[in-house]
This record gives sequence, C-alpha cells and structure tokens, in this order.
Amino acid sequence: MTIGRFFLAASLALLVFFGNSRAVHDTFNRLGTFDYFFAPLLILYLVSVLERILDRLSVISSIENYLADRNLTRLSYAFIPGLIGLIPSIGGAHFACSMFPSSAGKKLSGCQLAAINYFFRHFHVYSNPLITGTVLACAITNTSLWFVSLTLLPLTLLTFLLGWKFLIPSSKKYSKETGHSIKSSMSLKIILVFVSIFIETLIFFLLDIKIFFWLATVIFTLALVSPQTVWKAFKPSKDNLFLLSEVAFILIFAAVINSLGINQLLTNFIYSSGVPTVLTFSLVTVFLAYITGISQAYVAIVMPLIVGLTGNQFNLVCWLLALGFFIQYLTPAHLCLIVCAKYFKCSAFRLIQQIFPPVALAFLLWSLGFLAFCLF
Repeated sequence: MTIGRFFLAASLALLVFFGNSRAVHDTFNRLGTFDYFFAPLLILYLVSVLERILDRLSVISSIENYLADRNLTRLSYAFIPGLIGLIPSIGGAHFACSMFPSSAGKKLSGCQLAAINYFFRHFHVYSNPLITGTVLACAITNTSLWFVSLTLLPLTLLTFLLGWKFLIPSSKKYSKETGHSIKSSMSLKIILVFVSIFIETLIFFLLDIKIFFWLATVIFTLALVSPQTVWKAFKPSKDNLFLLSEVAFILIFAAVINSLGINQLLTNFIYSSGVPTVLTFSLVTVFLAYITGISQAYVAIVMPLIVGLTGNQFNLVCWLLALGFFIQYLTPAHLCLIVCAKYFKCSAFRLIQQIFPPVALAFLLWSLGFLAFCLF
C-alpha cells in the first residue's frame, strides 16, 4: 500500500468510527476550497508539464554541450544535476544520472560521480517552492511558498558552497584542452526566453503572486520557442496522475484531522505533557523522514497539528521542513540515493559517507543562524 492510499484508508476509518454529519460537512467544505485542495494539485500538474517541455526541448543537453565546449567542466558537474533537480521529476534520479557530463567518468571514481550527482541534484531542495512536500506543507498551514523559499535560501546557498568545497575536485586535476573549437551556441531567441523567465520570477516573487500563476506564465513563455511541444506536454502521464492522487489523499487526511478536531486534541496533549512542542514535532519529523525518505509522510502527520497551535507558526513550518529535508538527504530510504548509488556502482553507505560532511555542516551553521534570528 502506498503512502497516499494508507492515509486515505485512515481518513475513511476516522470518519466511520469518530465522524458525524458536521465533520463530514466540514471536510467537504475544506476540500472544496481552491487554495487548500485544488491549488496544490494544479501546481504539481504544471510542474510535470514544465518537466516534459524541458525534456522535449533538449534544454539540459544544450546547456551541457555549451559548458563542455567552453571547458567549464567543474561547473557542469554541479550545474547539470542541479538544473535537473530544480524540476522535481518523477523518475528523475535515473534521468539525472544518465545526463551527467560524460567526461566526468574519465576523471572520477564511481563513488565520486554518485556523490556529486546526488548532492547537487538536491542541494536546493530546502528552498525549492516546487517540491511536493513544501507545496503540501504550505497548503495545509496556509503559508506563502515564496516566503518559505526565501527563509530557507541561506541553507541552500550554504549547502552549495560546502558541497563545492568538499566534493568538486580541484581545478588542478584538470588539464585544459587545446585546439578545442566551440561548436555549440545558444540562439538569441532561447537567451531572450530565459531572460524573460528570470524577470517573471523576480516580479512574481516580489509581488508574492501565487506559484501556479508563475508556472503558467513560464510555460506560456516557453511556448514562444515551440508551441507544438508545449501543447503536447499538457497530456499527463500515468506517473503524474499517480502522484496527484497521492497528494490528494494526503490533503483529504489533513482535512479529516482538522474537521474531527484531532489536531487540536493532540496539540493540547503535547502542551499538557510538558514536552516542548518544537522538540516533539522535530522528533516525529526526524523519525518519519528517516524511515520513509519522502517529505509527504511527515508533512501529512505534523503540519495538520501545527494548524492547531496558536499564534504565528511560520518559523516552525520552516524549521520542520528544513529538518525533514536534511534527514531525507542522508537516509538510505531515499529512493534517489539508492538509484544514484546503483547507477554509478557505489554502495549507499559510501555515498552517504561522502556527502555527510557538507550536508551536516551546512545544516548546523544555518540552524545556529536561524535560532539566533528566532530569539532576537
């Protein structure tokens, strides 16, 4: 049974044994609201459309060739998997491995390739507003996706810088290729399209406009390059429909928890137990993130409980998302880690061992700064 189906079954059981007509009515009212239920599903659908467009336009291959022809080898090691990871693709782990610069295989060991690929595909997960868990968390707690991304951006930057320091080989190990002619170039039309997307992103962020409007605008801009490709990309795959159903089931579970008042009962219990709320939620997040390797699991359990707390819980939402993603980075239950290790013929333990220093140090430094920000 999948995570989503498990939560759907739990929702039905709770309504059957503890529900009444009022709880059912409240659940349907919540599920009928656009911002809570339909907006997250629309965001994830548009993300899948964007993924297919970029794949069919061969954007990744063009950028890889552009960097390779200019001897920007070290940059391509981090840039290619990072760019692929920006769009949380279904089955994207294998795609990212297969798209890794081919020249790297001649210079680095399998475990080095696995560590670099996996690390840089996920370094921006903290502040990426397109991640399923982040979309879910913000929908459940009525929090701005843009503001969450901005708050966690320093953690993303720290992770990248420390990953570059620890994982990317020194430039001294590379010998410059001579007599290499530049074959690839980007057309003026492509450059203008990406500049337009960058400007659109800044405008939507500064005005705090809903993410799905931004995604729709980006897709429309890409249609200027190839209208037919964009039109065909709107047809969802079976994997896309599966993910959307999983997310819908989790949102149903969160709505039932709220309608039955279970979230309020549990938060009251935590308060009366004397155990610090942040500590309790953090331990639950660490446990669920480690054993499942996916953000939907802990978001579905913890975020509805945060709704029952009084006051502004924005900082708590940011902290739990950052903590959950940090644990996901290092758990062997993370499917991307297993796929990456297998593709490059490296043990999962060895892969975790290589990425642990930059991941842990970045999170520690950010946590100290975030704690100081919250206190002062």
